[in-house]
Amino acid sequence: MNGMSLSFPDPVSDSQFYDGVRARRVAAFFVDLLVIVILLLGVLMIGTVLGIVTAGIGFLLLIPAVAVTGLVYRTTMVMERSATLGMMLMGIELRNAQGQRLDSSTAFIHALAFTATLYLPPVLIASLAWAAINPRGQTIPDALCQTVMINQPED
Repeated sequence: MNGMSLSFPDPVSDSQFYDGVRARRVAAFFVDLLVIVILLLGVLMIGTVLGIVTAGIGFLLLIPAVAVTGLVYRTTMVMERSATLGMMLMGIELRNAQGQRLDSSTAFIHALAFTATLYLPPVLIASLAWAAINPRGQTIPDALCQTVMINQPED
C-alpha cells in the first residue's frame, strides 16, 4: 500500500485513507450489532434446547455463550478479513502500523479491548472522545493495539 510501509498514513498528506471513516465506522458498528443480535438469537435457541434437555444445567452455558458471541464474531472476522461484515459493507478495515491485515493475536486483543470498552462506560466515553480528536480517528483499542481504521485499500 502506498504510504504505509513503516507507519500509519499521515492524515494530512494521505487523507484519502481516512476520508469519511469516522461516520462509516459508526454505521459499521450498528450493522455489526444487528449481526451479533441475530447470532445471539441462535445461541439462545440452542441454549434453551440444551437447558430443557439437561433439566436446567444447560441454561448455565447461556451466560458465557452470550458474553463471548460478539468477541468471537469480531475476532474471527477481523482475523480473516481485517474487517467485520459491517466494516466490509462500509468499505473500511483495520490495519496495523505496517499497513498489513491483523494477525490472529492482534485481532483477538483488539476485539477483547473493544468489547471491554463497551462494558465500561467511562472508558467508552474516553474512547469516543479520543476518536473524535485524534487525527486518524483511532479509538482506545486502536491505540493499544497499534491499529488504524482506514478506507479499504485496493490491494
